[in-house]
Amino acid sequence: MQKKIKEIIKLINKNDNFLIVGHVGSDGDSIGSVTAFTRLLRIKNKKVRAYLNRDTLAPFSFLETEGEEFYTDSKKLKKDLAAENYILITLDSGNLERVDLEAEITAGAEFIINIDHHADNSHFGKINLVGSDRAAVGEIIYNFAVEMIGIDIPMQVAEPLATAIITDTGALRYENTTSRVLRILADLMDAGVDIYKINKKIFGSISYKALILKGLALATLERSANGKIAWLYVSRQMMHEAETDYTEGLVSMARDIEDVEIGILFTEEEEAEIKVSLRSNFYAEVNELAAEFNGGGHPRAAGATVEKTLEETINLVVEAAKKYV
Repeated sequence: MQKKIKEIIKLINKNDNFLIVGHVGSDGDSIGSVTAFTRLLRIKNKKVRAYLNRDTLAPFSFLETEGEEFYTDSKKLKKDLAAENYILITLDSGNLERVDLEAEITAGAEFIINIDHHADNSHFGKINLVGSDRAAVGEIIYNFAVEMIGIDIPMQVAEPLATAIITDTGALRYENTTSRVLRILADLMDAGVDIYKINKKIFGSISYKALILKGLALATLERSANGKIAWLYVSRQMMHEAETDYTEGLVSMARDIEDVEIGILFTEEEEAEIKVSLRSNFYAEVNELAAEFNGGGHPRAAGATVEKTLEETINLVVEAAKKYV
């Protein structure tokens, strides 16, 4: 991996104009990695822009991504990129369809540098760095930071890196929490990062509206006959009633039920467009289950989008999940 990192850094040093983006429905790893890498390139005096979807930013407002280099308006981004040559750097996106950009912006790049940690990454970039043994893309970006500016990482980069790692390890509770992850976090704490603050913001705080939605979702909770699969759903009507679409953490509540191996959350994004979030505990490889519905991800955390009604999707996915438990 270090050889590939040096290759990408060499390319960065030879060029000046970059656009950095994460994946659709960005989580903490995506947002933290995009934020950290953007600031890292700014430190190296590169012209760099980043796109962050405003719909997913609320829980990560403490990262203070209000700088002119951070865009939340894709129309403005497209206008500002017009007639420019730029290199696109995608982070935490397993395939081109997951990149959170309009196709016109993606197609307008000179080429793509694809940096990810999903084992099923389609290697869609001209240059691909896929560290499937890494807990988070933030862990990979940390290696870039050390290589580019040394171990004295400034807080503006260190905090989003820690956010990325903490989020994708479930506050260090998931099995991807390696000794390497702990050593990186120790270094970031030495740089001044307050991991209690990050954990409190992400896992220990919830809005009133989000709590109402959580209550509505929990009322839909069901289990399979053998108790190995648990699922719940969020309909558009429920989101309208609660006045929020914030569903973070709901799928983990299904997975964390005693004796459950697979937890599933069904989110009705449109009438016939259901987002399926999958989590497992010990042995079920939910990325394989997601692949049955043209999705993907990690063995213990994956997802897909199914273009059927909510009821049809629940029946299909739950039935398919039974093969894995």
